[in-house]
Amino acid sequence: MSVQMRDPNCRTDGFLLPLYLARPIGAAARAPYPATVIRPLLERYGFDGLSYVVSRGEGSATTGEIAWSTHPRSWSALYRREAYAAVDPRLTNTRHRVTPYLWDSAESAVDPFERHFVRDAARFEIRSGIAISLHDGASGHVTLTFDSSSSLTDARRDEVMAIVGDLTLIAMALHEGVLSWRVAKKTARRHAGPRLTQRECDCLKFAARGMTSADIGNKLSVTERTVNFHFSRLRRKLGALNRPEAIAKGVTMGFVTLD
Repeated sequence: MSVQMRDPNCRTDGFLLPLYLARPIGAAARAPYPATVIRPLLERYGFDGLSYVVSRGEGSATTGEIAWSTHPRSWSALYRREAYAAVDPRLTNTRHRVTPYLWDSAESAVDPFERHFVRDAARFEIRSGIAISLHDGASGHVTLTFDSSSSLTDARRDEVMAIVGDLTLIAMALHEGVLSWRVAKKTARRHAGPRLTQRECDCLKFAARGMTSADIGNKLSVTERTVNFHFSRLRRKLGALNRPEAIAKGVTMGFVTLD
């Protein structure tokens, strides 16, 4: 990506940016590891991390993953394994809108699955931030999340509202010039289907053999309520409306064999 520096503005592959944004964005585009350049830019605006999330589908059938992030890889792996794209409030509140969404984990834990997301996000110091949604014909629904380790205060809300224009420009420029082509190259080599835990696979396997939740609980030495919780999670991951549909999809995707 070529960058021409002009004062007060510069053009980055046809995308006009103020010089103070064009310099770090251009450097990130050229860097083998853009996180080293992006992190100082985030710190300038008071954020601790950035994630680039690609998702597809609707409601409980939504699938997606953190395709690139400045956070540890273990967070991206957990996000994908738990199918958090279906309940992440940063995605669910921007799926049908283009205006930025300011969120705080303390205001987002509405249902049990969302509470699990909030709990796990907090483990990685993600407690608030702003999500900017982009709709790309090639990638689908793309969301860039600017993440903070602390909850929002009234003063911080005012600060973020004052810089939302810059953050939107940064999100667009990062998507167009830095991240989308890297992500496309990476995801082309990886299957993006859902992943089930071993316990979820066990529940699905026993259900396919006609066992009830109570039977499965006895088999696995867990309560019936725990089995039903596993089924709720795996139905969400598979995008299934009910248990028979989950079994059918599990067979089709290879999670269950009928021999």
